[in-house]
Amino acid sequence: MHRKLLFITFVALFWSCGNSPQKNIEVTSDSLNYTIKTFEKHSQTCVNKDSLCATVKFQYPEFESDSFNQVIKNEILNIYHDDNDRTKSRPTNFEELAKPFVDDYDLKLKEGKEYVKGANAINEGGFLAMPWYMEANTTMQRQTEKYLMLHTNTNWFMGGNHPISMEYYYVYNRKDFKRITLDDLFQKGYDQKLLNIAEEIFRTQEKLKSADKLSEEAGYFFDNQRFILNDNFILTNKGIKFLFNVYEIKPYVAGITELEISYEKLKGILK
Repeated sequence: MHRKLLFITFVALFWSCGNSPQKNIEVTSDSLNYTIKTFEKHSQTCVNKDSLCATVKFQYPEFESDSFNQVIKNEILNIYHDDNDRTKSRPTNFEELAKPFVDDYDLKLKEGKEYVKGANAINEGGFLAMPWYMEANTTMQRQTEKYLMLHTNTNWFMGGNHPISMEYYYVYNRKDFKRITLDDLFQKGYDQKLLNIAEEIFRTQEKLKSADKLSEEAGYFFDNQRFILNDNFILTNKGIKFLFNVYEIKPYVAGITELEISYEKLKGILK
């Protein structure tokens, strides 16, 4: 199982033998306390609200555990840092991620204005620039007796045809803040059975027949036309919901794709 990311993100052990699925997935009254923190940085050209400038803004929950807080921050850093870009070192904090972003904007804005001035002194309005922004808003999605679930919504723009918005789900064990994976939830050898169940639901949603190809011509981006699941999911009170971001399995215009598998359908492969 894998997920294709723009730059990067779980599920969990749910019920023991003899318990109904609903028993352990209700929201707990014993919620972990947290406060909302904000990191914000602007380019030098951000003088007024309507200034042509670059902005970085991250909002996220902060808990009593310093180690877990760092995990949450790292998830945001993972989204915006491209490990394949050898020209940039991996940031260890928000300041290291934000500073090059806003500095690059100021430099390009200055170079653009100077280019226009030199090329056409009469008409300096020929240089088109738009504000840049890098945003992430991480919120608490659910808490259960065993799990804590977060949701991160991101927006990013630094020129081009349109901004990019992505959504990510995270599920953690409340005791040790370990991130939960599909392997933590399912029995050994579950992969193909889970794929078969998920693909059947996907084809129903997409109004596809079993013989229809998942090809690019048909509007899908599956490698070798084979259906896959990613690791971007959350535990709902009904089942496991997966989310595919734009460009992941469909074109940008198609938006995000959600796929929820009921716990009833997963009987036999859950631990």
